[in-house]
Amino acid sequence: MRWTCSIAFVLLLASVQAQTSFDTYWVAFTDKDNTPYSLAQPEQFLSARSLLRRNVHGIALDDLDLPVDPVYIQTVLDQGTVQLVNRSKWFNGITIRTADENALAAIQGLQFVLAIRSTRSDARPIAEVDKFRLPVSAEDRDGEASDYGPSFRQIEMLRGHQLHAIGAKGQGMLIGVLDSGFNGVDSALAFQALRNRGGIVLTRDMVVHDGDVFQDHWHGRSVLSCMAGHLDGQLLGTAPEADYVLLRTEDTGTEFPVEEDNWIAGAELADSLGCDVLNTSLGYTTFDDSTMDHSYADLDGQTLRISIAANIASRKGMIPVNSAGNSGESDWHFISAPADAVDILTVGAVGDVENHAPFSSFGPSADGRVKPDVCAMGWGSIILRSDTDSIIAANGTSFSSPILAGLVACLWQLHPERNAQEIMDAVRRSASFFVNPNDSMGYGVPDFAAAHAWLTLTSGIEEGPVTNTAMAFPNPFTSQLSWAPPSGTEGLTYIVVLDLSGRVVHTDLRPVKAGVAAELGGAWTSELAVGPYLIRLQVGDQVLQQRVVKVY
Repeated sequence: MRWTCSIAFVLLLASVQAQTSFDTYWVAFTDKDNTPYSLAQPEQFLSARSLLRRNVHGIALDDLDLPVDPVYIQTVLDQGTVQLVNRSKWFNGITIRTADENALAAIQGLQFVLAIRSTRSDARPIAEVDKFRLPVSAEDRDGEASDYGPSFRQIEMLRGHQLHAIGAKGQGMLIGVLDSGFNGVDSALAFQALRNRGGIVLTRDMVVHDGDVFQDHWHGRSVLSCMAGHLDGQLLGTAPEADYVLLRTEDTGTEFPVEEDNWIAGAELADSLGCDVLNTSLGYTTFDDSTMDHSYADLDGQTLRISIAANIASRKGMIPVNSAGNSGESDWHFISAPADAVDILTVGAVGDVENHAPFSSFGPSADGRVKPDVCAMGWGSIILRSDTDSIIAANGTSFSSPILAGLVACLWQLHPERNAQEIMDAVRRSASFFVNPNDSMGYGVPDFAAAHAWLTLTSGIEEGPVTNTAMAFPNPFTSQLSWAPPSGTEGLTYIVVLDLSGRVVHTDLRPVKAGVAAELGGAWTSELAVGPYLIRLQVGDQVLQQRVVKVY
């Protein structure tokens, strides 16, 4: 079948002349006409979990799902001293490594080869370079909840502890972590519970394919600790009961576009395994070879292959969560790729009082979309140290992203019937600046309890038995609004407030006690326009609603 998907930009790739100073190449193919795989037998290349996700959310199989033609791959490898690095079904091509000029010339001459592009240069000696913000000491904080210890604030800020309190800790969810390596995860005490229950479903090194991600860089270990770590009284991750796929895609010693190809291959593998959420605490802007650099104009979500791949991952039913980047105080200033992708959650960093972290990269995307999407704590985040079973406060959007990604999994766990776009929309809607987003914090800090309430009460607003009862007072109201729960009404209450057009203007999740008046009003009621509204609440099996009017 002819390659006619939306990634036709690959046709613009210019063929390169064979140069021994380049050793890694992207080879794009023209088609999948003779592939031995068929969309009628998807179980040959997609897991049962991946197929179930597509079925539940009505995602049709298409040409992007078909693997690269193995005959094309083998023919390329047969042209000389050529090593296969990775393959990409979404972009119909492979990454190869070679210094064989004759092989490159022969590959360029193959009828099914569309183009070749260099993705890594060995023109200079490789020096070990650490591309991540290192953990820094910060003032110790006492935890406000014994299970969380000092890590409580980064979860409580997002009201994620309320999801945990109702039993949502990521059970049944599969999170793919694409990072630089996961040094010591196979032995660290913080991951003992994860290992004991078989929560690490698969590991894969997409960089050197040596089969061992546990001897590589520290960064992925620290990122994973934000989601899956557990040290009694010190650290509890945001999705401690989720399962994980650990993928090394980043080569910390250099910076070249080949790492983006590694990421794409990792994202495709995660899709085929049925991952629900992807966390990426990586980003790409400039490279060791400046001729390969991206420009800010490239960050429109439709130009760079890694960003297009993140878009595809979202369309395939996953939720990609990506750190915004740490360039806020640098000359670059803006987000990186794939943080510019169209329908993902790009996460900036804030401090413990929800103030923008100076290093957190700014938006918007080059085409003017709100970026970052949301923010989480990345300025003084509590993570696992890189070399011991103890915690440290660290700075970086690398940590705000997984803190949020874990809670995205918990939220989706509670609403499995909702698709990826609906979950992401709920997260954005719940955020503190949703009405007035900005370039530093996007839609702001999300409230996962409110997102849960919104998803609960907007799942068919007109469906189910509803009791119209007087419960909110005063009515009409100005800036203060209270609610008197009816007799026998007690427990967590889901609250959603809609205007007459059906637009959600406020959501909340809070405990109530029978006969005890609860405040509904606050800053949000003060900001409402004058007019009528519908308040809808659910406690247990009861759904209650009332029309109220704001007068001034």
